[in-house]
Amino acid sequence: MEVRETAWHCERTMKDKLIIVVDLGLVRAYRIDLTPQKTRRLELVQEIVLEEAHTRLKDRVTDLAGRHRGSTQKNRSAPMADDHNLKLEEKRRLIRKIAGRITDLIEHNATNGCWLAAPKEINPQILNELPPAVRKRIEKSVPCDFTKLSPPEVLEHFLDRVLR
Repeated sequence: MEVRETAWHCERTMKDKLIIVVDLGLVRAYRIDLTPQKTRRLELVQEIVLEEAHTRLKDRVTDLAGRHRGSTQKNRSAPMADDHNLKLEEKRRLIRKIAGRITDLIEHNATNGCWLAAPKEINPQILNELPPAVRKRIEKSVPCDFTKLSPPEVLEHFLDRVLR
């Protein structure tokens, strides 16, 4: 009898759980749903493509007036300094935008908790940008990039990590 109750409780707590997979250019939200045969499947709730992440920096910043140049062979010029700070600032802005989208998704769709997967490099930064109330609703955070996986593979990876 205990095994049945545990299985029923597991099914009830899994249903309507929100799974969010993220990378710097994509946010996908899935909801765990049960089929009539009581098997789990993921239903896509929302997919957000961040176009800023897919464009090159030089296409967005076209003013060359402020660049410092040094002399090279044959009287051509080359940049003396890279735009590292600009790239870091762009990454910070993308992370803030992703955190805002995750906040909206969790507040409106996570009735039974949420699991989050983001690449290891940005996972802690995203979690730090989330409001504390939203962060508390994330039950499981996985530092992996699952955006390229199919929905059944995403579900399988999360269930493997939860059942361990």
